[in-house]
Amino acid sequence: MKATKKFLSGLSLLALLGSANAATFGTPDGVLNNFGGFDWTSSASVLVKGYDIRANQPGNSIGKQDIIDVYYNSFANAVLDANGGTFTTAGLVKGTGGAGYEITVKAHFQEVVTCLDANCTFVSITPLTGTWDIYLDTSADANLLTQSGFGDGVNILSGTFTGGQTVATSQASVNPGTGTTLASVQGNTTSTNNAYINPNLNGTTVSSTLSFGPKNATNGPNGTWVQPTSWQGSGIGGGGNGVPAIGGNQRDFVGQADASQSFFFSVPEPTSLALTGFALLGLGLSARRRKQA
Repeated sequence: MKATKKFLSGLSLLALLGSANAATFGTPDGVLNNFGGFDWTSSASVLVKGYDIRANQPGNSIGKQDIIDVYYNSFANAVLDANGGTFTTAGLVKGTGGAGYEITVKAHFQEVVTCLDANCTFVSITPLTGTWDIYLDTSADANLLTQSGFGDGVNILSGTFTGGQTVATSQASVNPGTGTTLASVQGNTTSTNNAYINPNLNGTTVSSTLSFGPKNATNGPNGTWVQPTSWQGSGIGGGGNGVPAIGGNQRDFVGQADASQSFFFSVPEPTSLALTGFALLGLGLSARRRKQA
């Protein structure tokens, strides 16, 4: 794989090992029993900041390291039951505008990239720390083009990332390269809004498998991705709402994020509930079913 820059392409949180009792999720469409999770849009984007390593630099690069920041925003296409089916949620808005409500996710985490050979054509990528938050907003304003409106609803779930599995991959001499890879990040659930979701999931552990893909994936799994024109709170450009420049070797850049994953909850027996995550391999595997954004 040739990818100097990696993109967050999937984020999912899955709760297992609970009792037979299902979780409930209170929505404007009513209380959903046997709540299973969310199907995130496959047209989402990521912002990667501060990637300074590329292949074929002068000198011996073995052991050289760089820490990158990855930011991910998305909204839900559907609410799922614990069996993977879809609830009838007539009021759920799938994108900007319209009367109804939306469910969004925001995540930010860091990774350390380490050169494994003299030319840095092969690197390891290890997740470090970060946070994730999920919101319900009765004013549907999340916008994939401007990357705004993803964190202004009611926070219903939150958590942290504390580390994860190291993966190894090849990379190119020009940033960003092309290709995909996967990474696994672990953490904890730190907040559950019991006005919406029960039982309380605080203290449960989280493991999320992330699929990363290339900047130039303009025809992703559902063929609808559009590169953002701005990114709220990016710290780039005037007012901090810009996006990276296009072309050349970029240390900051945006890319497609395919996040058609779910996370599931069940009522736990004492100390028995564990959260686990998975991704559907993301970009390049368009044969997998994706819901229209």
